[in-house]
Amino acid sequence: MIKDLLSTITDVAFLRDLFISLGLIVILLFGHAMVRRAILSRSKLQPEDKRRLMVYSRNVSLILFVLGAVVIWGHEIEAFAVSLVAIAAAIVIGTKEIIMCVLGSIYRTTSRAFEVGDRIEVGHIRGRVIDMNLLNTTLVESSAALPNKGTVGRGVVIPNSMFLSTPVYNETMLGAYVLQTIHIALNRGEDWQTAESALLEAGAAVIAEYMDDLLMHVRELERNYAVDTPPTEPRVRISLDDREAFNLHLQLPVPLGQRARIEQRVLREYLLALPAVAAGVAPGARDELPSGIKPRVTPR
Repeated sequence: MIKDLLSTITDVAFLRDLFISLGLIVILLFGHAMVRRAILSRSKLQPEDKRRLMVYSRNVSLILFVLGAVVIWGHEIEAFAVSLVAIAAAIVIGTKEIIMCVLGSIYRTTSRAFEVGDRIEVGHIRGRVIDMNLLNTTLVESSAALPNKGTVGRGVVIPNSMFLSTPVYNETMLGAYVLQTIHIALNRGEDWQTAESALLEAGAAVIAEYMDDLLMHVRELERNYAVDTPPTEPRVRISLDDREAFNLHLQLPVPLGQRARIEQRVLREYLLALPAVAAGVAPGARDELPSGIKPRVTPR
C-alpha cells in the first residue's frame, strides 16, 4: 500500500496536475484580492454596491476554481467516480442538505429573487441581505417593532435550501416604498367614525412630508413595470372579527427602512387628533381638549 502511495505521489501526471492546481489557486486568490482592492478604492460606489460586487467577485472565483479543478483532475475524478457507484446512494443521502443548499442557490440566482442590499422576508425572518454564497444567505435582522419582540439588528444565516420550500417576499423589488398596515382595536360601544376620521387625518399628515417623492416613485413604477400602482392616500378598512370589538386597519405607503418610525408617528398623531376630531374643532386646538375615546392600540 505504501509503495502504491509513493508511486502515485511520484507519478509525473499527478505532480503536473498538482502544480497546475496550485497555480490556479494562486492566480484566483491574487485576482480576487486585486478586484476587492479595486472595488474598495472606488469612493463613488455606495456601500451596498461595494458589498454586492465583492460577493459577485468571490462567487465567480469559486466557480472558476471548481471548473478548473474538474478540467485538471477530470481523468482522476472519472476513475474515482466509477469506484463510487456502489456507495453513490449513501453519499447522496449523506449530503442531501448540502445538495439542497446548492440547488437553492441555483434557484435564487436563476429566478433573481433578490440581490445583496434587498430587504426580504423568509418564513418569520425579515432583514436586509448582506451576503450570499452557495450554501447560505446572511441577513441583518430588520428593526421593525413587533409585539413581544426582543433584540433586533442581529445577523441571521439562512440555508439556501429554505428557498426551495418557503416563499420569499422581496420588499424592495418594486422600489423604495411599501404599503404598511396599522391596526387599531376599538370596543363596540365607541364611536368608530370619529376614530376613523382621526386615523385618516394622522395618516395624511405623515404622508404629506414625503408626498412629492412618493408621486415620483409611482410614476416610475407605471413607466418601468406597467403595474397598477398602490394608492398614495391613506385608506381605512374595517373588520368585525370579534364580537366585543372591531378593528380599523389603516393602509398607507411608507419608505423602506422607516416602517417602525412611521407607524409610531401615525399612532401618536392619531391619539393627538382624536379629541379634536371628536369635538369638531381645528387640529391646532386639540391639545387643549380633554381625552375622549381611549382605544386599545395594537400596532403590528
